[in-house]
Amino acid sequence: MKIRKSKKGAFFFKYFFIFSAIVLISFLVIGISLMLFVANFFSSQTLKETQSHAHELATATTELLNSNAVKTNSEATALLMCQNVDMLASTTGSDVYICNINGQIEICPETIDKYRLEFNNQCEIHEKIQIPTTYVQRAKNGNVAEFSTLGNSYDTYHSISMEPFYVNDNFYGFCVVASPVTGEILSGIKQVFALFMVSAAIALVLVTIAVYVMTGKIAKPIRNLETATNLYSSGDFSYRVPEINSNDELAHLITKFNAMATSLSQIENSRRSFVANVSHEFKTPMTTIGGFINGILDGTIPPEKQDYYLSIVSSEINRLSKMVSMMLNISKIETGNVEINVESFDLSQKLLTTFLGFEQLISKKNIEIIGIDDLEPTIAHGDSAMIDQVIYNLVDNAVKFTDIGGKISVNTVNDKKHVYFAVTNTGKGIPAESLEKVFDRFYKVDQSRSTDTKSTGLGLYLIKSILSLHNGTITVESEPDSFTRFTVKLPK
Repeated sequence: MKIRKSKKGAFFFKYFFIFSAIVLISFLVIGISLMLFVANFFSSQTLKETQSHAHELATATTELLNSNAVKTNSEATALLMCQNVDMLASTTGSDVYICNINGQIEICPETIDKYRLEFNNQCEIHEKIQIPTTYVQRAKNGNVAEFSTLGNSYDTYHSISMEPFYVNDNFYGFCVVASPVTGEILSGIKQVFALFMVSAAIALVLVTIAVYVMTGKIAKPIRNLETATNLYSSGDFSYRVPEINSNDELAHLITKFNAMATSLSQIENSRRSFVANVSHEFKTPMTTIGGFINGILDGTIPPEKQDYYLSIVSSEINRLSKMVSMMLNISKIETGNVEINVESFDLSQKLLTTFLGFEQLISKKNIEIIGIDDLEPTIAHGDSAMIDQVIYNLVDNAVKFTDIGGKISVNTVNDKKHVYFAVTNTGKGIPAESLEKVFDRFYKVDQSRSTDTKSTGLGLYLIKSILSLHNGTITVESEPDSFTRFTVKLPK
């Protein structure tokens, strides 16, 4: 049968899109987190810079005023302070000014041409700025560093830093440095974002390829499993799912699936063999019976020979009855519909009784029985009727396959937990390659002997099934043209 490979279907695309979505969401989360981190980093850096600038200006102003305490109203002192403010504002791009203790702006870069400490006329740029009283009080108590609009003094958020300065240890005013943060942060974010997008694009391509390959590796064994189930459902058990080189659950599933397929194949072969063998085993005696009956009815067989042929018919009917009985027993055992009536019995007595039942055939073949008179009472537990069947089938086989003038020996053995008995017969023996198959259903060592021995090929299989119910075992040993020995172990 040509194996049709399954195409990539819903499973592959489903998991490919799921994995791809997970990757994209992961990149999105990482990107957002990175942007927040970058924004926070640049904000912190900007605030630290404004703090540092405000502190430097306040320190310079304090030193200047303290060194010129007697000339605090001089234009020279005002000029130096204006120059410091103008220089800091020019180099940092920030809004820089000095306020008095009331929060009024005294000096800014635009007052550099005024040269007066007490400057009553505000510049056009800063005349709209009014430092809230709360900020003045906070500046008096210590430095201020925050992101705000300074009480709506600015239209956008600024990095605001206020640093107080003192004259003769008295609070004299405070320096303010206000730097707009939006532009700097956006610039930093744009740079990092551009770098992230390039890296993410490269990583996304590589991850997409990896996800595609990995999803394909996962989907391929599943498609193979689908192919296998389709073939098995049609009765073809020849296909095996290719093994994958891994040690995960999927690899173990495939291994067990193939083992199941092998078992199903064996069961299917056994079923077909069973049907073929049953048909053959029933056809032969039924043909014989039908031929002899028709011969009697149409007069082909003369009256003086009818009894002889009727005895053959009776024998074949008994054979069919025996076969049906065995098959029913096997069916009950395999379906679990058999009950075991456990009781104690003397195993040696059962062996003796069974051999006595074959006395006529044993005498006819001049077979010597060894060990039967030396058997000692051996108590075993189990279903007495079933064990009778086991012993009967073993003795029946031994008598059938022992040559004329041959020997059959029997013995029993005890240990703490089990009892054993063995039946050994001389004869052609069993080939080594057949030893493991003799307990298979309908198996015969020599198919050509089937008609002569009237064997059904079910006896040993039935024995093994019965012993399995009793937690017992049976083993076989044989040497061609020498002997065959069957040993049974039963729980004590």
